[in-house]
Amino acid sequence: MSAIWLVPLTLLGNSSLPDEISTQYRIHTSNNVSNELRNIRIGTEEVLLWNRHFVDYLMTIGNETVKITSDSRCLLLTQQLADAYLRHQQHGLEWFDSWATIPTGLQYRNRHTFDNVNQCRGFERVRMQYCIFSGALPRGIQPLAMGLCIPQVCSSDLVRQLYGDYLEIKGFQLESAAEQQPYCIRDEAIQYDGAMVTAISTSILIGLTVVCATLYDLTTEAVNRHPKPLYTAFSLANNVRSILQLVPRINAAKQKSDMIDCAHGIRSLSMIWIVVLHVNEFLRFVPWENEPSRLQYTNGFMSTVLHFSGSLAVDTFLALSGLLVAMSMLRELDKTGRFNALKFYLHRYIRITAPLAALILFVVSFAGYIDEGVFWKENIDKIKQPCMDNWWAALLQIQNYVDPGNMCLPWTWYLSVDMQLYVFAPALIYPLWRYGKRFLIVVVCFAVSSMACVLTTFYRNRFRLGFIAPGVNARRYILTYYATHARMAVWLWGLVFGYLLHKTKHTGVTLPRRYWAAGWISCFALLGTIIFSNYQIQSKNVEDYPFVFDAFYESLSRSVFAFCVLWIVLACVNGKGWLVDEFLGASLWQPLSRLSFTMYLLHIPLLVMASVASAKTSSYFSMIELFYRIWGTFGLTTTVALLWSSAFELPFVTLSKLFIRG
Repeated sequence: MSAIWLVPLTLLGNSSLPDEISTQYRIHTSNNVSNELRNIRIGTEEVLLWNRHFVDYLMTIGNETVKITSDSRCLLLTQQLADAYLRHQQHGLEWFDSWATIPTGLQYRNRHTFDNVNQCRGFERVRMQYCIFSGALPRGIQPLAMGLCIPQVCSSDLVRQLYGDYLEIKGFQLESAAEQQPYCIRDEAIQYDGAMVTAISTSILIGLTVVCATLYDLTTEAVNRHPKPLYTAFSLANNVRSILQLVPRINAAKQKSDMIDCAHGIRSLSMIWIVVLHVNEFLRFVPWENEPSRLQYTNGFMSTVLHFSGSLAVDTFLALSGLLVAMSMLRELDKTGRFNALKFYLHRYIRITAPLAALILFVVSFAGYIDEGVFWKENIDKIKQPCMDNWWAALLQIQNYVDPGNMCLPWTWYLSVDMQLYVFAPALIYPLWRYGKRFLIVVVCFAVSSMACVLTTFYRNRFRLGFIAPGVNARRYILTYYATHARMAVWLWGLVFGYLLHKTKHTGVTLPRRYWAAGWISCFALLGTIIFSNYQIQSKNVEDYPFVFDAFYESLSRSVFAFCVLWIVLACVNGKGWLVDEFLGASLWQPLSRLSFTMYLLHIPLLVMASVASAKTSSYFSMIELFYRIWGTFGLTTTVALLWSSAFELPFVTLSKLFIRG
């Protein structure tokens, strides 16, 4: 049985191809279509008449061929609408007008035609569904994602078979044995399962707590009384003030080394870069009218800077994490000679897990119902289903090793890596404090071993950086990107620099001026080399260079980039950052730095919902459009992160501090 190629556009991952559809909905017999008809080269002008001819085809279908009552009613309603259109009745014209039409630029890879989804869904006489599928068109014409406005009582199988049989009768060459259900926007009842009930209950509880705490905070402030910290932990006003507070810069050398003002700017810029990275990444899933223009941009140098090199920004967070953990723990060991394990682990775990748990609960409950778009359900389900399976691994911060190919919120692999290294930190930092620089060789050996592991894995598996093959890419990410042992080198270099800053906090690092200048020149030269090399990798044919080049680049680039970032911190702390220190240490970065964690959690779901899944029409790619999406995503993420952090991060951080102190 021939079948039309039906592939809903997916957002995350690669969907497996389902089995062939059942023959129970076979409407029209077309097994005898001749090869001569199949090989006809059809022009665009013929494609323009498809929908009009499809109306005529609907009128020829006999109800006796359909045995299921719901589908009999579907055919009856559809034929009534078709008849109304042929009679030029207003509701029939409105129905046909909402269908997708062949877009201009079909030969320019404009393969999305959605027409007016809202007009279809708002049809008054019959409740309608808008179904999207991709059809393999005649030779010489690009495959096209099209939509039909069909009564909601029609099953997806019938919708598929109706249009598939119609195209087959036209003699078009169809793909076989590779099809999926069309994606239909339709009314769906809310499923009050365990996740939804839990989400509603938790939302009500947290919401009431926030309202009561905020009212208490504002009331005590109005009567000039000192509020109790326990009662204001969930105060929205208090938490927002804490996030937006600007602390004046510290100029004293001793205090400067403790605060590391430049870390705020580095963390903020890294978060912006990550947002830019993922906006560029998800451009692949947006329906564009001028797809070749986007591909041309993707192959350019600007795309390399904004997109392909953006993954290095995560290494900034890992390096700063290792540096700050080392400094804080060494400082505590200097004061007491021991560290509080309960405080060390519990505070960190609660701070990370509370906002993450809230996001997981939102994804598996409310996210699917807050809007609808051409591919809304398809995309939300791609995020939701792994969380239904592996939410527990995400909350335990072990999902980068437990089913890493099906992670809940896959971008949170970083949290698992960071938490696992945090658990391992005392085993390195305490001996470092006890035995001094003699133990540094052990830390360095761990870092070099991690880099060697990445190099060996890349080379033995012949992984490529510039070659996009879904199966190979997934395995490469599992082995060399998500695994803690493959990413810990950067964190360990941060730990080494943290030890150096701690040991020199009173004296500073004293080097001749020319050495500082040479360090800055080397830093910028290495950063430029990393980005330019990445551009060469992405823009050249993978066969033009050996596998060993990819292996060395992947294993060295992240550590070299981390060294550059850590050098900037070292220079700024020791007063040799000059204008860079003034810029990165500016107080205006502080609120964004405090929000960076929740922004990291939220930016991809918000990007998907606002810019991809909610799409109901094609867009036109341009650099202005790109930057508009970047800053739109950044602004939306910052706003939601401010509220999310105030409700789910700071309150639980405050409670954990009160619990440990008590």
